[in-house]
Amino acid sequence: MKKLKKKVGSIAEKYADLVEKRIDNTEELTGENLRDIYSGIQMLGHIVMTFERLSRMENGNDPVDESFPGMED
Repeated sequence: MKKLKKKVGSIAEKYADLVEKRIDNTEELTGENLRDIYSGIQMLGHIVMTFERLSRMENGNDPVDESFPGMED
């Protein structure tokens, strides 16, 4: 679980860098630019939620974890 958590954390950092570059390289905000940036922020949110879920599972604080046998590793 720790290895997966570390990998998801690394992906989150890289994706945050990509979103930041996208924002910084946008000279003019248009509907398409805003949609791309918003989509990137949404995806980053999903990655962070996955990281949080892994942390809860690792700490035994995830009620759903108890519903699935074998998920305690």
